[in-house]
Amino acid sequence: MTPIAIVDMQNSENSPASLQRRLAALVYDGLLLFAVAMLAGFIIVPFTSTVEVVEQGSEQNIFNPFMLAYYLAVFYLFFAWFWTHGGQTLGMRAWHTRLVTENGQALNWKHSLFRYLISLPMWFFWIIAIGKSTQGFVMPVFDQIPNWVLFAIATCWLLIDHLPNNWRDRFSRTYIVYIPKQ
Repeated sequence: MTPIAIVDMQNSENSPASLQRRLAALVYDGLLLFAVAMLAGFIIVPFTSTVEVVEQGSEQNIFNPFMLAYYLAVFYLFFAWFWTHGGQTLGMRAWHTRLVTENGQALNWKHSLFRYLISLPMWFFWIIAIGKSTQGFVMPVFDQIPNWVLFAIATCWLLIDHLPNNWRDRFSRTYIVYIPKQ
């Protein structure tokens, strides 16, 4: 695999990917992650038991940290495999973007783990908001916060986080660049 040299970030071939491209790739990858989550669920569910609490005649699932850790590991493997094999997820390939290090190379597994872990705060509010709105699990800490507030925080964070050279890119020393059609 040949490295991609990032010589001049103003050059059209090496310019940062636009917010629209990043969000479009995110939506595309989100659909793929949904399918991956379904498959991962089919694999793990037979080996887990459902914990239910009956409170005043209503049944609710309790937040299961093991399942969250399992899904976070599955999602890490999804992203890291693509990032270490060419720097593009399927969504990034479709929208002509690539994740590269400061020196223009694809990420290794350790670098991928670091980028993934510092990306988790952005996803935290989405996980909580979706879990709370679908009653998929109960987290007493967030029961008093209205769903629209969690969705608003998640949406604002998403828009701010996907600006070129965001905090996640700076800390992980990576860039998402635009790759023009050949």
